[in-house]
Amino acid sequence: MPLKQQRFSAGGGGGGGGQNLRHGKTELILNEYCDVNLQQSVLTLLRKTFLTEFADPDRLAAKIQTVKSYLYERNYVAAFGSCPNLLAYVLRWTPFRALAYLHVFGDLCPQVLTLLSVKAARKEILCIGGGAGGEVLALSTIARHIKASNLKITAIDVADWDEVFSRLSYGIQKEYEWIPQADNQDNVVLEFKQADILDVPCFAHAATGNITNDKNDIVDFKSLGLITMLFTTNELFAQSKPRALELLNFMNQHCQKGTLLLVVESAGSYSHIQVGSKTFPVQFLLDHTLVSNQDWDVLREEESAWFRLDEEHLKYPLQLENMRFFLRLYRKN
Repeated sequence: MPLKQQRFSAGGGGGGGGQNLRHGKTELILNEYCDVNLQQSVLTLLRKTFLTEFADPDRLAAKIQTVKSYLYERNYVAAFGSCPNLLAYVLRWTPFRALAYLHVFGDLCPQVLTLLSVKAARKEILCIGGGAGGEVLALSTIARHIKASNLKITAIDVADWDEVFSRLSYGIQKEYEWIPQADNQDNVVLEFKQADILDVPCFAHAATGNITNDKNDIVDFKSLGLITMLFTTNELFAQSKPRALELLNFMNQHCQKGTLLLVVESAGSYSHIQVGSKTFPVQFLLDHTLVSNQDWDVLREEESAWFRLDEEHLKYPLQLENMRFFLRLYRKN
């Protein structure tokens, strides 16, 4: 059954035309990946995968409140410091993030769909800070919808998401009837690597465009077709502004021509970064570092886009939220 297409305002969230802020054009977007049936299938997959946690709602609610307090304080180490916290985060925040990412990948960034649709070549995607699985779930859902193959999606994160990610990836593979065999060209491979991507030793192999962690797992930036940093950039700059800039410069040097870099982050003052005595929007720092020397082109930018859910028709045990975000999609020159 074809998905129902809805109209969406890229700059607002209601009806009418959204504005492409870089090119100054008004455009109408067909909102194929906001189909309610597709969204509900994602929520149902999560409920089926984590039935045990949903069986004790009081305990889950208490743990979610603990994580929420840490996030409010921007204490990311504490928020993501234990497996129960990580599970609570996945069940509370991953669902609506995954639905928003479906829209971002499928409707706002057609270049991502084009990449996934290529049949011959191996497609490799790196999701920085993607341990919670929202990006992986959204990309997997799109891959199934368009019958993509020969695809590898790697999430890398400083927190130990391995157990939670394994359960989620198993749930995805079971629901979508994918055979978890890395040597099958038709397969979609999902993997998680635990590493602090800002750790200076990670750049020991800078000459080859690789990074490694203590387990000698390698991420080859020269092989990547898409890099995502979705609600991760603020955390990277909060951890270390110099090393976050070093990571961006590493991408300038080692990503292959045509690589896509997608950044999504909270819109507004929450995404302002203090540098010395001045405060800048994080997207200003991104544009300055990536674009000023013409290392990357900006394919799409949104300063304040809304993703709104049809809560009346979606069923999920926990609160689902609308989301306001800024977006940058870059392509390597």
